[in-house]
Amino acid sequence: MTGYRINRRRLLGTSAAAGVPAALAHVGGGAPAAAQESTPADGLVPISTPASGNDAAALSGTITIAVQSTDVQTFQALADSYVAQNPGVEVRVELKPSEGYQEFIRAQFAGGTPEASIVNGNVVADLIQDKQFVDMSAYLDRSNPYTGAPWRASMDDVAIQNMSNPVTGEIYTLNLETVQVLWFYNKTAFERAGILQEAEELAQTEKNQPTWDQFMDWCDKLTAAGYIPVAIEGDYRSFWELRFGWLARMYLDQFTRDEAELVRAQPGDWNFREGIDDVWEYDPTDPNNDDATRITFNSQRKMIALRDHQQTVNGPEFQALYTNFKQFSDRAAPPGWLGSADTYPLFLTSEAAIRLDVAALLGNFERDLRSLSEGRYISQAGGEADAPATPLPSQDVQAFEIGSFNNPTMEGPEVNAPARTIEVNIGFLSVPKKDQAQNDLEIDFLMYLTSPEGFGTYMENRLDPDNAGSTGIVGPPIVKDATLPADLADKFAQLKLIGNTEKDTAGTYRARGISDYQPSVREWVDLAQQYFAGDLELQAFLDAYQQSVDRLFPEILEHMQLTEEDLANPAKKPASQV
Repeated sequence: MTGYRINRRRLLGTSAAAGVPAALAHVGGGAPAAAQESTPADGLVPISTPASGNDAAALSGTITIAVQSTDVQTFQALADSYVAQNPGVEVRVELKPSEGYQEFIRAQFAGGTPEASIVNGNVVADLIQDKQFVDMSAYLDRSNPYTGAPWRASMDDVAIQNMSNPVTGEIYTLNLETVQVLWFYNKTAFERAGILQEAEELAQTEKNQPTWDQFMDWCDKLTAAGYIPVAIEGDYRSFWELRFGWLARMYLDQFTRDEAELVRAQPGDWNFREGIDDVWEYDPTDPNNDDATRITFNSQRKMIALRDHQQTVNGPEFQALYTNFKQFSDRAAPPGWLGSADTYPLFLTSEAAIRLDVAALLGNFERDLRSLSEGRYISQAGGEADAPATPLPSQDVQAFEIGSFNNPTMEGPEVNAPARTIEVNIGFLSVPKKDQAQNDLEIDFLMYLTSPEGFGTYMENRLDPDNAGSTGIVGPPIVKDATLPADLADKFAQLKLIGNTEKDTAGTYRARGISDYQPSVREWVDLAQQYFAGDLELQAFLDAYQQSVDRLFPEILEHMQLTEEDLANPAKKPASQV
């Protein structure tokens, strides 16, 4: 599986390490953390420190942390804690903004040996495909000097499996938190709109999942009660890697699950797995039916289907999908939402009643409410690349209780499976390839991060209510013996799982541009925004998107590191996969 991006930067924003949902990777979910019976006064669960750490005298050099984040406090604390055990090592914290981050990573490689040690590799899927990052699977059986056990023992087994390429077992991104995308709502607003009882009764059901029509009815009633239904952004970043991008990927999944038969590995294909692909059967009622442990997709067959219009972007499925999305734009999104970069304050000030977000909001909401009232809220729109973001002026807010529900499921003749969401491990920490000694040092830092002591430092600072740069813990950690505060663990435990779309699926690679190829993404964003603004009719928009795909196909194929010769013979392993 390639192209690891919950933005793919995709789940939710940047990375778990970076903070806000801005980048999600194509992997699966992890195991929930256990709640503790009692919580200390500071709200944090004590985490034991291993009796012995690394051989400090053996390590020297420089480690540069260059992930997307504003959370200097957490990464500096982590760096200081690591250096205390390894005084011969210098750890530089050089965090980067999301704007221009992909270009930053590419420039690292273009300039020769990258200086950065730890980055979010999910934004450069082609470089992962090209094996420009360290394959961390090679280190899993080595001893973690901060636990005294093999490194793999530091992390949940299922999470490791989900980080691994299902064919080769390679791991290029380390994902340490579990994230779920869902819809949060203001209970006061729902009560005034006369829909709170309906929503709370729904929450008691197995999936806590309304239908799309039911959701749109809620939005109409919220509008009638004087609220903006949903606080959602409409700028390029939202369409590509954040909230509308999540919707595009999650909902196309409902219409393309049945394409698995078309693009899965066939007998004789180079990646066909005996005992797995020969026994797989399509079952749209099973949300895990297309997990990588059950089926293998062949990227050559996807490109054949795209080239030959067996998989299109202007057919009945896209027509039905974007008819519903236009309803959402007209009846749910804020007025003038296209181009907006941060609408979260609309939710915090009770102007908007619903917010699409990740489960991290459960732990961050009260802090964010307080920060906005005190003039300490940092806009998610960020600042310019060469200027730090500044807090918004203080605003009047009133406390309110929040509830949540899962993705409303679309219905109709073109739908072939219930709606799923993004339920995935994220973090996307990658190590650019350098010489062996330097890479060993950088992996040692990640081993420390995944130890109870290292991850304890990480969580303590991420959950610090006075840490303005933090967006909290996105979800249950996959690091063993690292336990969340009991109240937060309880909140996460109440969420209902409905299935994960943030992985290699049959058809969602074409949900918003093709496979993250940026020229294709840009053209889709421009066309989609014209459609939502009323400047393009539905079929004209979709036909223009299809024309864009057809025109860019040779470049898309190159981006996928495939050739026409590869497409002529899906049984042969592409040279890029060697």
